[in-house]
Amino acid sequence: MEKKRVIKSLENLDSDLKTLLKKRYPDGFENSLMRLTNAKNEPFFVVPLETSDTMYLVKIAVTRNSEGEYDLDVDDDTDGGDDDDLDVGDEFDPDFEG
Repeated sequence: MEKKRVIKSLENLDSDLKTLLKKRYPDGFENSLMRLTNAKNEPFFVVPLETSDTMYLVKIAVTRNSEGEYDLDVDDDTDGGDDDDLDVGDEFDPDFEG
């Protein structure tokens, strides 16, 4: 059975997934960020997170600094509101490192 593939914002993760993310990246996930581009050609950043039945790409908020580089804008204490799950189906390539 193929795993479900989902893109989900960090602030919308439930507490179990946030705990798993912290265990998976105990030293932070800055070096594991992947830069993707949406349909409007705007960049967004994700980190992979895998469970027994789902492969998540967790969207991480970043801001652009004065040098034109991206800085993490993460608040671990957020309890998300509305879920904005995206089922990306076959379009998701877990080996992509762009």
